Amino acid sequence: MNAKRILKAAVDRERESAADDRRRSFEESSPNEEPLRSTGIYVDKVDKYITLSFLDNLPKESRSEHLANLHLIKLFIYHTLRFERALQSYGALSKLEPACIDASFAEMRDEGYADDGLFSTMGEFFLPLTISEQELRMSRSIASSQVRRDQLKDHTKEVRRLEKLLNEATMHRWDVDEKITELNRTIEQAYVLYLNERLQMNTTNTSREQAEELQQIDRQWQYNRTQLEEKLLPLKNTLDQWISRATEYEKQIDEHNAQINNIQTELNQPQRPVDKGLVKPARGFIMYGPPGTGKSEIMSKLSTKLGIAMVGPPLAAGELNRPLVGESERVIIALASRCHRVPYAMCCLSIDEIDSLAPKRDEDSSEGKVDKISVLLSLIDGIKDVPNLMIFCATNRLHMMDEAFLRRMSGKFFVGRPSSQARMKILTQIPEWALEPDLIDRLVIASTNFSGAACKAFTRAITVRCMAVQRTQPNFHVNYKEALKIVDRTAQQYQIFLGSETLPRLLLRNLMSGSRIRVNHLSRHMYAGRIIVDLHGGSARIEIIDSSDRIAVIEHKLFPNETSVQSLLERLTVYGKDRNVQLLQLIDLNLLASQGAYDEKKVFETLKERYDECVAYTRSMIIYDLDSLVGVNKSESDSSMGRSMSSSVVNQSVYTYVRARFREAVVEQQQETNDEQQQMVEKWAVAVIREPFLLRQFSSDVQFARTRQEEEELELERHKAEDLLKCVKCKDLYIENENKMGNCVHHDGFIYDNSAPDLAIHTQSEVSYELTKLECDAINYPERREEFERQKNKFKWICCDTTVTTGSGTGGCKKGKHGFGEQVREGHRRDGHRLDQTMIKRWEEECRRNQEYNERWLLLLENRS
Repeated sequence: MNAKRILKAAVDRERESAADDRRRSFEESSPNEEPLRSTGIYVDKVDKYITLSFLDNLPKESRSEHLANLHLIKLFIYHTLRFERALQSYGALSKLEPACIDASFAEMRDEGYADDGLFSTMGEFFLPLTISEQELRMSRSIASSQVRRDQLKDHTKEVRRLEKLLNEATMHRWDVDEKITELNRTIEQAYVLYLNERLQMNTTNTSREQAEELQQIDRQWQYNRTQLEEKLLPLKNTLDQWISRATEYEKQIDEHNAQINNIQTELNQPQRPVDKGLVKPARGFIMYGPPGTGKSEIMSKLSTKLGIAMVGPPLAAGELNRPLVGESERVIIALASRCHRVPYAMCCLSIDEIDSLAPKRDEDSSEGKVDKISVLLSLIDGIKDVPNLMIFCATNRLHMMDEAFLRRMSGKFFVGRPSSQARMKILTQIPEWALEPDLIDRLVIASTNFSGAACKAFTRAITVRCMAVQRTQPNFHVNYKEALKIVDRTAQQYQIFLGSETLPRLLLRNLMSGSRIRVNHLSRHMYAGRIIVDLHGGSARIEIIDSSDRIAVIEHKLFPNETSVQSLLERLTVYGKDRNVQLLQLIDLNLLASQGAYDEKKVFETLKERYDECVAYTRSMIIYDLDSLVGVNKSESDSSMGRSMSSSVVNQSVYTYVRARFREAVVEQQQETNDEQQQMVEKWAVAVIREPFLLRQFSSDVQFARTRQEEEELELERHKAEDLLKCVKCKDLYIENENKMGNCVHHDGFIYDNSAPDLAIHTQSEVSYELTKLECDAINYPERREEFERQKNKFKWICCDTTVTTGSGTGGCKKGKHGFGEQVREGHRRDGHRLDQTMIKRWEEECRRNQEYNERWLLLLENRS
């Protein structure tokens, strides 16, 4: 009874609406009709006009609806005459007209719905309904059989050719094998001859002569064996080649024989009809996604355009909820039983907001909710299965629905927000006289993350605003500033925020401050889908795939006012527009606060929910404000080596989650037509980082490609940790990373000749050569040894007044670090074990220019004089 009431109310509404439309059409079409004095003539004319007006105002059907209605008529006629012999041999018709599918979706695109490739997937869902019984029983065409026979001949011909080659290879193999056998026999004979010669050796000769004779026999045997083995080696190689060829021929013959057997089996089998189970249509159709994306509109049009009979008007799930126990179940069964009245056609029950009718079942679920779900499940492949019933439904909360019900809904279609190209199509509906030129492209960026309903509301607001003002200002056009205000109001109405505020508000603030950002576009390279924004270094690092299929990095410099995540949104939305993304999701502390995510469980629920939403889209971009999400803890400590600072990640669990999600970013690289390019999957991930420690740690953990400067710094660090360098001051070897204060013991002054009246100054190199010469003279002229030894004590260091002796380079009066100036970097560019003469001279000049030591030397010189 409730189902009848619902249907009766819907029919009454349609009748009243049609009567109002006819009356309104009549009144608007004859405003100047003069009343005829003759009542009879007037009434006849009015009747005639009403009839013509009614015929003219019948709902105009589209091409798909015409095809669908004609097909329904054919189904009805076939069902009526189904017992006729001619029709019984023909078989049942398909439930849907095949041409209706492409026509209906094409018409919906023409009506202004931007599907972003959704309709192509939906069309595949309805294909099983377009297959007739005649197609199932259709035999293979003669042309197809002939093609298979031609393939059989080709395979047979190829097998014969390969068998011939195999026989030739086998013959060559036997020939080579015989030669190898003959050579082996020759080697055996030579070996036997060698043994006989050793046995027949003359025993009367001396032991020396016997040894020489044995050596001669052994050398001859080694020579003969080497010669024979050299002949044997190429023969073995040739044998291996013929064996491999024969094996390859046998493998190819086996493959062709398998193909021949398959074709012969296929040709010999009797023609059988295709099993109906292979083309069984799916009867559950559910659309899910955020609000305002057109799910209900698509659902209301599909059945009419495809020729699926509706057993009742489109219903909201709340209309099926009844207060009395069992009444809701009876309404559902009564509606579904109407399908039995039209068994020849496919019927559907359209339910919006289905999540309230089939919620997830748990221990706390009421008995009424469980009963309604069980009735719905029984109607589709259940105990009360209705074969010609389909359920069309839509929801915004798929994750809150019953899993068993979702399994019956074989067709799950995500209806998301429109991409930048789709928003462009919607915004072009704004009259050209309403906007200033070249504003559409900038408004596409401002309307990022807008749903279809929000975009249409925005276009209506601009059009109405312009028409209202043009009453007093005929030449009025909406400029960019006023358009941003309208977009901002629409974003607030539909709760479309990025972070703590709307994107149009941020763009408006930048416009009023005069800081227009000209962003580099993402359209010149093949991208990997990962971006790291370094706020400290002022650059956006974008991974690309170069010509050699290696991952590289390009850098876009940030502007001075791009110092926070909010100020980066304009740049990132431009990136998203270039890549035609459908959703740009910002994950920061404001999002967690707005969702009340103050404990770890709620935080991960929010992160997973937002990530799953991005995954549902074909093209999406997710932005992580890493500093606010994970945090960095800095600590300072004092030690004997000085003050040191250490950093660590505060929220390690969130950091691990973001790191794992960032690695999953991908951009499919395809060079296809435009239609197929829309289907390319692009999952972009952006990490905004300010802290240098976090930047280094995250880049290393996700294996982000390094810039050229980072590669150079990494190479330098590697050299510092591994390469041995020679210190110019103490002439000792060291590793830069282990270079600490006090490791280098050296003199930092010059050397003077204490025996000279002018205290002549010398460098360490000059003194070293002089001391070496004196030692040589002391050895060569022992009678003057004492004189040379006295001369060796005349050189002194100005820095500590100690005597320079041989080997004094290993000691000194000062302690410090190894190295001098750019010795570390220059040492890595060449052999660090060797000291460059230029570096030695620079160090000696530095010692010579020491002001303190020069004043001390002058004082010594004055005292000496």
